[in-house]
Amino acid sequence: MGARLDQHYLVDTAVRDAIAAAARVSAGDSVLEIGPGRGILTAALLPRARAVVAVELDGLLAAQLAAALGGPANLRVVNADFLQFDLGSLGPGPWKVAANLPYAVATPILQRILPWPDWSLAVLMFQKEVAERIAAEPGGADYGLLTLSVAIHATVELVCEASRECFRPRPKVASAVVLLRRRPVPLVCACEQAAFFRVAKVAFGQRRKMALGVLARGLSLEKEKVAAAFAELGIAPSARAEEIPFELWRGLARSLGTQYSIPSQPEG
Repeated sequence: MGARLDQHYLVDTAVRDAIAAAARVSAGDSVLEIGPGRGILTAALLPRARAVVAVELDGLLAAQLAAALGGPANLRVVNADFLQFDLGSLGPGPWKVAANLPYAVATPILQRILPWPDWSLAVLMFQKEVAERIAAEPGGADYGLLTLSVAIHATVELVCEASRECFRPRPKVASAVVLLRRRPVPLVCACEQAAFFRVAKVAFGQRRKMALGVLARGLSLEKEKVAAAFAELGIAPSARAEEIPFELWRGLARSLGTQYSIPSQPEG
């Protein structure tokens, strides 16, 4: 995707090589690259992979990419919007994913990948602040709904940072690369995710306030019942949303959602 589509071309080969190395691509691997642009990362992936499918929104870049890389037999370029792309058309996995994501649609692309059953590992470039939210630990301002939504499906590791000078044109902010490893089974099953995010969204909607009171008001529950759920799970009554670890959010959703029949709604 070109700069006019909110993409900044990666030009730093050290960062490119760090992404390729983190992807641990071997001769039998199939790789999905999102937004290859001019192909700097594609060129590093092709010699290592059995096959690379590059999904590029910009029609001109898509038309030029294969020729610019010498027409490799193991490259297939698809001119498509990844958010509308049929992942089933890729065929069976596991697929490894690599991408320098455009800032404006990085989170929607991530949320499209996470529940897809055929990926195994993803190395993705985000705006640094978004990467920090994905990898956040409880207790800080970065920890929130994005952290929880990723943790359901994957483990997270920060690979490296990339300064503004690593791109052309230079963006206004720094970037960072995140390595995600897909969990064999999501930590919250699909049938429980609506209640999970219903509870978490209410609490994080007023994250500076104590979560117990916020949940009671926001879910129209008696405060005593919410307090009982906190006590059962060992959550301090004074805890704020950002102080509650992932596994306790899962427990709260199960306790409040099941025992007290919270109306659920999917994550928006």
